[in-house]
Amino acid sequence: MKKASEAPTIQSPTWNQYRNQVITAITDVEVLMQQLGKGLNAEGLTEEVAGQLGLEIDTPAAYDALLTLVRATRRIAQEGLRRTREDQGGQYALFL
Repeated sequence: MKKASEAPTIQSPTWNQYRNQVITAITDVEVLMQQLGKGLNAEGLTEEVAGQLGLEIDTPAAYDALLTLVRATRRIAQEGLRRTREDQGGQYALFL
């Protein structure tokens, strides 16, 4: 398991890749929650995203950084879900 405190920062050359992984994880969790008829607040979503990415939240600062990123990118993931549902006639396949 990777430590969240070692995740790329915005200055890192791998930042965009990490950001995209977070967006993908948010999308996966959002789809699962929709299928279950449940919702998550940003804090719960952050913990689920950490689990999806195999990140151990090892410091309060690392948690805050991931929470901030989740809050900043959640709308991007939700918009991607909306477009996918429209493109697929309301269907969204979740591949686990």
